[in-house]
Amino acid sequence: MRLLCRFLMVVSLCAAALVVVRAGPEAFAAPSPATFGPNDPRIAFEGHWAKDDDLAITVNSGSSLRFRFTGGTLAAQFKTASITVPSQVYVSVDRGEPKLVKVDNDRIVLAEGLDPAVTHTAEIVVKDVDEYENRWSTPLQSGIVLSKIELAPGATLESLPRTPQHRLEFYGDSITEGVMALCPTLGVDCADGTKDYAYLVGKAFDAQTNQVGFGKQGIIQPGHGNVGTAAESFGWNLSGHPAAPFDPDAVVVNFGANDAAYFGDRFTPRYEAYLRQIRAADPGALILAMRPFDGTHASDIAAAVKARHDRRTVYVDTTGWLGASDYNGGSHPNIEGHRKAATRLSAVMERLTGWHAAAPGDDADPRLAPDGVQRSTCTDSPLRLTFAGPVELGVRGRLQVRRAGGAVVDTIDLADPASYQRTVGGARSDFGEPHRWAYQPVVVEGRTATVYLHAKLPPGQVYHVTVDPGFFVGNGGIGSRTAWTFRTRPDPKPGTTRLTVDGGGGADFCTVQGAVDFVAEGDDRPVRIDVAPGFYRELVYVPQTKPHIAIRGAGAGRTTIGYPNNNLLNGDYAMANVPVEQAYCPRRVLADPDRFNCWRAAMGVDADDFAMSGVTVRNLTPYHGSQAEAFRGNGDRIVLDRVRILGYQDSLRLQGKAFVTGAYVEGDVDFVWGTGGVFMRDSELKALHEGYYNQVRNTDTGPGNVFVNVRLTRAPDVPDDSVFLGRVELSRFPTSQVVFIDSAMDKHVKRAGWQITSPNDCAAAGQLRFWEYHSTDLAGKPLDTSARLACSRQLTDDEAARLRDPSYVLGWDPRPALQTLRER
Repeated sequence: MRLLCRFLMVVSLCAAALVVVRAGPEAFAAPSPATFGPNDPRIAFEGHWAKDDDLAITVNSGSSLRFRFTGGTLAAQFKTASITVPSQVYVSVDRGEPKLVKVDNDRIVLAEGLDPAVTHTAEIVVKDVDEYENRWSTPLQSGIVLSKIELAPGATLESLPRTPQHRLEFYGDSITEGVMALCPTLGVDCADGTKDYAYLVGKAFDAQTNQVGFGKQGIIQPGHGNVGTAAESFGWNLSGHPAAPFDPDAVVVNFGANDAAYFGDRFTPRYEAYLRQIRAADPGALILAMRPFDGTHASDIAAAVKARHDRRTVYVDTTGWLGASDYNGGSHPNIEGHRKAATRLSAVMERLTGWHAAAPGDDADPRLAPDGVQRSTCTDSPLRLTFAGPVELGVRGRLQVRRAGGAVVDTIDLADPASYQRTVGGARSDFGEPHRWAYQPVVVEGRTATVYLHAKLPPGQVYHVTVDPGFFVGNGGIGSRTAWTFRTRPDPKPGTTRLTVDGGGGADFCTVQGAVDFVAEGDDRPVRIDVAPGFYRELVYVPQTKPHIAIRGAGAGRTTIGYPNNNLLNGDYAMANVPVEQAYCPRRVLADPDRFNCWRAAMGVDADDFAMSGVTVRNLTPYHGSQAEAFRGNGDRIVLDRVRILGYQDSLRLQGKAFVTGAYVEGDVDFVWGTGGVFMRDSELKALHEGYYNQVRNTDTGPGNVFVNVRLTRAPDVPDDSVFLGRVELSRFPTSQVVFIDSAMDKHVKRAGWQITSPNDCAAAGQLRFWEYHSTDLAGKPLDTSARLACSRQLTDDEAARLRDPSYVLGWDPRPALQTLRER
């Protein structure tokens, strides 16, 4: 029987083989490689890249792309038919030594012989683009035109997330594109955009960077390669391809050297106009106007900056930064010159922003912080590991913090997602039980991994940290108990009412929440928390047991609190299986709708008499990433002064009584909302997409949302007649009030103004208070409001006069609190 089975198997296999042979030679054809176009979201582009159909085009040195991939080979397909001077790129796989590749063929093998059983990481960086050949109008004679990433058959791409803390943009001439950085001859062989000061500063801050440099370009002088002046090329990837909004934290300008032939009376107003152009595109950015290294037009640039009267535009004096030996060919810095300039510029930016730059030549891999017992650190300090190259978090392994005696005080276990929870701010549910928040214990941003412990550490003690092999992919970990040690400093004295926060470790606390946690519950004494410049990636929660806290940042453009909290992480969706005793929100205004949605904001306040000034609060949840407040205020007598509130859906939610002035709020769906009463004045509300500015939920005839002298603006892609002033569900909130007084609006505001649902019938809107008074366009011209919703109305002069008074609207006078907040 067994022989028969074997015989039948052989016959069967032979028959199969005969069938294959009869199928023809195409049956033996090699399988096709796997290809992926540049629009694939798993490819992360950095710099100015134009996307044209299935092509990605860049004309700037320093631009790059990164991705992860499987398989044993990596190739790329390009369009090179029109290219007369090919560009060169550096290709690095798995953080290996970069390989220099000339892009002179339509298909180029970038790496082969790789292990097909593992996932690889690739980085491709543009070394050079010729400055003389046409690189502005298609068809290009120089530049990179990428059509496909090509992998082995059956291989695939995997995303390599990059969520850097900082975003930098550089605009300059041939120096900013690295011309003659390698040797004193013009041409692509001597140019290297990865060796110049702009690229080095971006790397030092581990920032997402747009590096834009064009040879010969100036404020008045057009550039080589058919590129126009600085103003003409600003906001464009190349001709016909506008650059996507970037929202940089800082913009560095280095122009003037090529304008030496023009007198100051012509140069200065043009330079000032260029600064205005940047400010219009990037209203929140720090702008650094550099003195050219050779000093050309130095006094004119300083005068243009002074004339702007803009505290966020700064003149950077580069006098003495470089010496004669730091140049190639007389005017272009060599590698050492660029390194010196990067070091000096990084120091300036550290001082202005509070960011921390990696020291040039620091080759520790990884660099650890905090590190060493000589200088103590905050008890709430996150732990940071900065690697020499890209880093990937593993799926298992533990990081442990021990006291000097060996006792474990905290463990981050990648294999235990249930442990990715912590308490924040002593939050308690409506039942009085501690509430636990889901959070991200390890965050990888570029080359830096930041570890957020479950709780702050006891003060005044020495700790050491161990990291298992594989906690970071391909990394051997830290096993020695002496390799990473640090010491915490004592906390301030109990009852201290003036606290400081600095993420760099030079203050009472490293996090805003650490300072809030220090405040004693039930203490009615006012406490002020001064927060230094920097980005604070943290959930912040102020419980109702801690009233009279004032948080003051260094300016909304300099101090930012942000977190990707949302409905999926800590809101209704996430609370579905959590016992209600732990999940029900405290101090609910709407008992049923507000059961769980208090936990999803980046910053939440349930306390009364809270005030905040000079801070940006940003929910980092991406577009369409679910409901996600940036700031949620649920107390009485909240004051927000000169803040920026950034998000998409539900950005600013105010449930109690609140006064807001000098604010900037952006979003798309109901991005100012709550139950009222809220008085907002002298502010800007920016719509990022089609949607609704406001949704108010009045439960009685009390005050709703009153806006006085606000500007309703829009992102560039928001079409006309696409955003409602406000909306309401009549069946649930029939008495709702939204008022716009003396407010300016662009054409994107719906002609009808307002939307009602449930039912969409003005006959059912007898108690609705959708009111307006003296609305204008952005130029101040009165608007035609004749097409507004029939059950809205225009106010009389007397009605508007009463509603301009915040004390009348709110029932309390916010001016004393505002004055106290602004006092030094």
